Amino acid sequence: MSKAVARIATCAGLSLLIFLYLSAAPYCLAVSQPVTAPHATRHDLVGAWRLVSIQLMGPDGPMTDPFYNADPTGILLYQASGWMSVQIVGRPRPAMEAEASRPPHVETAEDAQLKAAVLDTYYAYYGTWDYDEATSTVTHHIKSSLIPGESGMSYTQTVALEGENLIFTSRREVAGVATVQKKVWRRITGPKG
Repeated sequence: MSKAVARIATCAGLSLLIFLYLSAAPYCLAVSQPVTAPHATRHDLVGAWRLVSIQLMGPDGPMTDPFYNADPTGILLYQASGWMSVQIVGRPRPAMEAEASRPPHVETAEDAQLKAAVLDTYYAYYGTWDYDEATSTVTHHIKSSLIPGESGMSYTQTVALEGENLIFTSRREVAGVATVQKKVWRRITGPKG
């Protein structure tokens, strides 16, 4: 093979390598960029959601939520009309008989303790909701709550939609320690959720 042919082959091979590199570069850059969840729309939030988990992260790592403990359950409902409702059940939940009616009777100290334990493991409120797409925040405007002092309050949380999961993130203080709480909800698609 002559030197001229060898130079042409080398140039052609080099040109092919440069072409392949330049063609692949955008794909390599796309893969290396972090994937962000698309912004949810108000319509995306409408429906029924089952609680998957509540994660609490403190400065020293994961913590158990002091109210809900491990493995809570719950349901969150958003209606297109602007109404919402949430119920969360903490664990462990004490057993308590369901009376057919609420007859007035004298409570014992044991009855009062059981009622307090039942109340301490359940959280619920209803009201209206707003969603701000620009900031990915949802605000619950509480009309009535299991905790009477919450009526009239509003809670705002950051929202991310990841597949069938709706993730609320909020920052708060627990026992004087700054924490980040994530509530993970999964869309309920049928009666068995």
